[in-house]
Amino acid sequence: MDVIELTRTLVNIPSVTNDEGAVAQHVIQALEAQGWHVRTQEIAPEGDAQPSLPRLNVLALADPDVVPQVVLTTHLDTVPPFIACTEDDDYLYGRGTCDAKGIFAAQWCAAERLRQAGHRGVALLGVVGEETDSWGAKQVKALLPRAGWLVDGEPTQSKPASGAKGILALTVRAKGRTCHSAYPELGHSAVHDLIPALARVVQAELPFEPFFGPTTVNIGRVSGGLAPNVLAPAAEAQVLIRLGAAAEPVLAAVKALLGDAVELEITSMADPHKIHVPEGQAGEVVRFGSDVPYLAEVGETLLVGPGSIHDAHTAHEKVGKAELVASVALFHDIALALLDAEPPLGSTGHEHHHQPRVHRRG
Repeated sequence: MDVIELTRTLVNIPSVTNDEGAVAQHVIQALEAQGWHVRTQEIAPEGDAQPSLPRLNVLALADPDVVPQVVLTTHLDTVPPFIACTEDDDYLYGRGTCDAKGIFAAQWCAAERLRQAGHRGVALLGVVGEETDSWGAKQVKALLPRAGWLVDGEPTQSKPASGAKGILALTVRAKGRTCHSAYPELGHSAVHDLIPALARVVQAELPFEPFFGPTTVNIGRVSGGLAPNVLAPAAEAQVLIRLGAAAEPVLAAVKALLGDAVELEITSMADPHKIHVPEGQAGEVVRFGSDVPYLAEVGETLLVGPGSIHDAHTAHEKVGKAELVASVALFHDIALALLDAEPPLGSTGHEHHHQPRVHRRG
């Protein structure tokens, strides 16, 4: 298999979150043609989305009668907008080249090499929805109840991650009463409640552990109000907190800072977590979220992949051709070592990870 050509093909199939059906169908047909045993799991779309084809988690097993010892996995969805694949001598460009279709291509090539060599305990897993709420990974246990190891692919510049920050996604709402802005004593502005509440959270130092680094806050979206001369009847903000400590103490601190003038809805929450690092390698803590907290319900996890997170989600998203080719050997060698390795304590990840709280966005 040619990992460069496979990446081109996958990138050129649009698969923005909620519309992953076409790329899933392509992957299924190609895997079955190679002789993999393919199982699928339909995942409901978010909110009012109406995908043209069913959203599918795709699991390919070398042997359907063997609990997989090593699963190479990443997500099939991308952030918008779709950007077709282009290239120069050194890089492939386009949506998903590093996050994460190029990674899936490399994992696929590595898994096929292992299968051809007779390793029956290897599997390949593509999931949907990682770019919003990891809804595919949150349900994957029904498709794959357990496995030994899951090597999740995200752009880490081919360096294994030793840990990752957690996620606390919130919607903060305020309610007001309209009136003419010349007579504010006759009403109440929801915006005037929301802004100071958010400011207190942004300015505070929230709990964190030194291993994971500071907890950071981003007010991603704010909406509300009717007109400049009308007091706002409602206001809303979407907040994403990168957790450097367990979610509960951070949530308690945020609630206290917000006060009673606003309402709080939790849309997603997962604690920071340590991640297994292959022996002899130095790991780094990553700040971005991934499917790892939910995959850890199935088996022990690793996190590694080609490309840089700084290129992901950008108009110039790219992956180096040389690094992409080298990552096939990286995934192959990691999987080969793990095929004979026992997960720590014989676990399915439970002894080594805070348990994620599963929330459905929307």
